[in-house]
Amino acid sequence: MKLQSPIAVIAALAATLGPAGPAAGQSDRRSVDLVVQAGRPLRVALDERVRLRRVGQRVRGTLVEPVWAYDRIVVPAGSTVLGHVERLDRLPRGARVRAMLNGDFTPLRRAVLQFDILAPVDGDEIAIRTEVRSATERIAVHLREAPRKGLAARAEQEVGDKARQTIAEIKRPGRLKRLVQALAGRLPYHPQYLAAGTVYSAVLLSPLRFGEAAPTELADAGTLPPAESILRARLLSGLDSSKASRGNVVRAVVTEPVFSDDHRLILPEGTVLTGEVTFAKRARRFHRNGQLRFLFETVQAPEQEPGALRASLYSVQAGQGDHLAVDDEGGATIADSKKRFAAPVLAGLSLGLTMHRHVDYDTDGLGPEMQYGSAQSRGVGGFFGLGLLGTGLSQFSRPAAVGLGAIGLARSVFVTLMGRGRDVRFPPDTVIEVELAPGEAPGR
Repeated sequence: MKLQSPIAVIAALAATLGPAGPAAGQSDRRSVDLVVQAGRPLRVALDERVRLRRVGQRVRGTLVEPVWAYDRIVVPAGSTVLGHVERLDRLPRGARVRAMLNGDFTPLRRAVLQFDILAPVDGDEIAIRTEVRSATERIAVHLREAPRKGLAARAEQEVGDKARQTIAEIKRPGRLKRLVQALAGRLPYHPQYLAAGTVYSAVLLSPLRFGEAAPTELADAGTLPPAESILRARLLSGLDSSKASRGNVVRAVVTEPVFSDDHRLILPEGTVLTGEVTFAKRARRFHRNGQLRFLFETVQAPEQEPGALRASLYSVQAGQGDHLAVDDEGGATIADSKKRFAAPVLAGLSLGLTMHRHVDYDTDGLGPEMQYGSAQSRGVGGFFGLGLLGTGLSQFSRPAAVGLGAIGLARSVFVTLMGRGRDVRFPPDTVIEVELAPGEAPGR
């Protein structure tokens, strides 16, 4: 009896420890918790144009990007997301003054939405709590200007095209319909709408749990994606060329896992990329736009030690009207279109025609009469001065037409030529893609 006790203890220890083998680690897990942590944004596109009427009215959207947890999709793209108008906030005084100077006297409100029901394509409805932190109309993928050849070209086709396809599937009104809606929005008083296709970043306020699952086999320790691979991520904090300076820390989190050719997991969702701002220039007068460049230098997967990784910006999702441009080194700036010169040219021509005298012989026998400009030139000048309200006012008085035309010309010239340029701004949770530096990947 005395001899059996230590033997039993040894047997128990052997059963507990198991046979000799590799050190226990993340790859020895039998299951992983599939949890979408609080703070993760859901990307929701509004299904249809919504006229703002009251607090509490319902809105409906579609999830435009899948939600990953560790190594798999837990909520597919295309899932329905339901919400409501939480409140209608007054705009800041400066924004109201600018609107009134453009002839818009509508008591505008900023709609604060909240999404509270997630309905997966093939599952039951899930109650969620979210906070909408940003909204982008007419979202687009702004790609690097000159992608490299070889693997980067294939990555552009496989990853960049997928991103563009996702954005293209968002329902948007046609060009003519957008023009009509834009003109209606320039009326002195008009209803306020939420545009169809607007993409909202709805941040989860509480985690979503989807049980446990057997994890994908991990790649060997220290393995990183091949050089020139493209990783999809989101910024954890905002960046602004007017405030950033060289050396500021930049952090992003990988939103889609990266697998090897034999489908072993290299980087799970939730991997953190850390880097710094390498160049920043704020916008200046005479329409000189801001510039921003940053690089990632370290990578840290969950429950692993950080490793070396060098990656630069490859693409960014932002509004189509932002005109962002990404150069071949990953620097971002604002690309001005030459079309912006059309406004001061048209304003100058309309003012000149409004002030030009001509003789009108069509006076029903009352004799020739001196006229200044035409209804069309007055209307164009009035539009640049005070929107559609100015177009109407310019038809009743020549001094009013000249004054509104002069205001429109001065404003358009200042904004186009002399005014301050635009800064590069990436709000928190901006979706980006980064490209690993060419050459052999470190740690392999």
